[in-house]
Amino acid sequence: MPEAVPRLPGTVSRRGLLLGGGAVLALPWLAGCAAEAAGPNPEVSTLVGAITSEQDLIATYEAAKAADASLARRIDPVLAHHRRHLTVLKRHYVPGSGNRAHEGGTVPPPHAAELPDGAGQIMSALRLVEDRAAAARRADAAKASPGLAQLLASIGACEAGHAGTVHAHPPADPAKSAAQAVQKALAAEHVAVYGYGVLGGRLRGTLQQTAQTYWEAHRAQRDKLISILSVEPVAAAAGYRLPVKVTSARSAARLAAALEDGVVPAYVALAGAPATDLRVFAADSAERAMARSARWRANAGEGAPPDAFPGLPATALSPRPEPGE
Repeated sequence: MPEAVPRLPGTVSRRGLLLGGGAVLALPWLAGCAAEAAGPNPEVSTLVGAITSEQDLIATYEAAKAADASLARRIDPVLAHHRRHLTVLKRHYVPGSGNRAHEGGTVPPPHAAELPDGAGQIMSALRLVEDRAAAARRADAAKASPGLAQLLASIGACEAGHAGTVHAHPPADPAKSAAQAVQKALAAEHVAVYGYGVLGGRLRGTLQQTAQTYWEAHRAQRDKLISILSVEPVAAAAGYRLPVKVTSARSAARLAAALEDGVVPAYVALAGAPATDLRVFAADSAERAMARSARWRANAGEGAPPDAFPGLPATALSPRPEPGE
């Protein structure tokens, strides 16, 4: 029987900025509120793009429901995620005022994507727009401050889960880093590698081949994280207590989904790194894990991942307080 596992790594603290080997959650609204009151949020243009994207996704999903009412049961949970994304992003949108009102641009009205006829074709089109949205959030994470980058990475991971896949090529390997967050991501990958080794024996045919492919992907990710560390990498434990007991192909799929969910918090935390290339790498890794999770959930007969902000602590959903609060 595998030994007890420590809590799946990746939980991020409320405070701190990833500097050197420090902890990770970088909440920009915790510092210097009064100093920023005179001008707009310097990331207004990035937020405008993300808000516009979420508005368009909401409009597209509403158009899909109007086109085929039978899709409502499948669409409504996803639509709820996008409405939550929009609400949280708008909390952070602080444009200029007075003679600086033009700074950062304005949010355009919502625009729904064109949809084909037929339920199956509509769902395929929706998965495509989700994949494009996830790619945009990954790109935004490279431009944002550490705290906002974590939020955008989490939203992108959610959208990749909706899409069920990530078509973009993975980013180039980031430069070496001694960050503690890299170690946490490595520890999470150790758990995933171990878990896939356990569940693979319960699968046959195409699912077993899929598990083999994902096991190799996690091993490659593990090795990549080791290669970018400039300190001794955290070692794998001899065994881990896994969150699902594997007794059948269905429970193996449920375990695989849980393993993928388990690495997401570590990568969302890593998206708060100061280095741009590390942020993009982390956002891409979180998206790929959520896409794999969604596919395993479907194989287990379960719904899409339920969290609108996978891997992100609740404390990261609130904007900085207004001066005087």
